Amino acid sequence: MIAVYARVREWARTSDPEFSRLHMATRSTLACLLTATLCMTWLMARDSAITLAALATLFAMIAPLFLRERRMSDWLVSLALLFVCTCACFTLSALSASHPFLSGALLLSMVFLGMLCHALGPRATGCALLALVAFYLGLYLHPAPHALDAMLALSLLALPVIVCVGRVLLPPKGAAQPLSAPVSIRALLQTDLAMLARHRHHLAWRPAALATIAALLALLAGDEMSTERSMWAVISTFVVFLGTHSREGTLARVGKRLVGTMLGAAASVLLVSLFKGTPGMLVALMVLSVFGWAYFILHAYARGVFFITLLVGLVYGELGFAIVALAVLRIEEVVLGCLIAVALAAVLMPSSATRRDTAVLT
Repeated sequence: MIAVYARVREWARTSDPEFSRLHMATRSTLACLLTATLCMTWLMARDSAITLAALATLFAMIAPLFLRERRMSDWLVSLALLFVCTCACFTLSALSASHPFLSGALLLSMVFLGMLCHALGPRATGCALLALVAFYLGLYLHPAPHALDAMLALSLLALPVIVCVGRVLLPPKGAAQPLSAPVSIRALLQTDLAMLARHRHHLAWRPAALATIAALLALLAGDEMSTERSMWAVISTFVVFLGTHSREGTLARVGKRLVGTMLGAAASVLLVSLFKGTPGMLVALMVLSVFGWAYFILHAYARGVFFITLLVGLVYGELGFAIVALAVLRIEEVVLGCLIAVALAAVLMPSSATRRDTAVLT
C-alpha cells in the first residue's frame, strides 16, 4: 500500500506540480456535495421532490472552477455574476419552455454571446457554460411557478457553501482574505466594462457565428431524436468550438468528445446495472465522477467528458430511467452535434497551416 501510494503521489506531482488541479477539483466536489446534502435534507424533511435541489447542486459543482481571483472583492463579484447569470438563464428557460420558438431563439442568443465573450477570461467562460447548462436544466424540468421559486430560493444555499469552501477551507494560494481596501461592486463592474472595451478585438466573432449556426442545425436535427434532450447535441457543438481556432483543433476536440462520451456511456450502463438497488454506492460513484470531471475537464478533455457522461448516466439511472436507451440516445445526440461541427469547420474554419502562414506574413 505504501509503495502504491508513493507511485500515485509521484504521478500526481509530475502531472500537477503544484497540485492546483487537485485543489480545484476538491473545491468543486466538496461544494457540490455539501450543497446537495443541505438541499436534499431540507427537501426530504418536507416531503418535497429532491429534483428541486438540481439548480443549486449544479451551480455549486461548476462555479468553483471559474473562481480564480485572489483578492476577495474580485472573487465575490465573479461569484455574484456567475450566480445571477445562472438563475436568469434558468428562469428564462423555465418560462419559455412551453414556447419552442421563443426558447430556441433565446438558446441561440446564449450560444452566440457565450462564444463571443469566452476569450475574455475564466469569469466570462464560466458565465457562458453555466448559462447554457442552466438553460438546458430549465427546459428539461420546466418547473411550475411554485417549483421555480423553490429552486431559485434553494440555489441561494450554494453561495455560503461555495464561499466557505473556496475562501475558508480551501482558499486560493496567496489569497488575501480580508478586504484591506474595500471596493464597491459598481467600481469593479466599471473596471470590467472598461476591460471589455479595451479588448473588444479579442471577441470571438467567427467561432460565435459558427457555433450559433451549428447550434441551430443541431437543435433542428436533435429534436427529431428527442425533444427533451436535443440540448445534448447543442451543447456538443458549443463545447467543440469553445477555444478552437482551426479545422485541426476542432477535429481533435471532436475526437476527444466522442471517445469520452462513448466510454462514459458504456461505463454508466455497466455500473448502474451492477449497483442497481444500492443508492449508497451510486452516490459514491457520483461524487467520484464529479471529482474526475473537475480534475480533468480543463486539461485532459477526453477524460473530463468521460466523467461527466458517467455522472449523467448515474444520476438518470438512480432516478429510474432506462439506462441503456438513455446511453444510446446520448451517444446519438453527441455524435450528431459533433458531425455538424465538423462539417461547418471543414467548410468555414481555416486550417492551422493557413493561420501560421498568416501570422508569418503579418
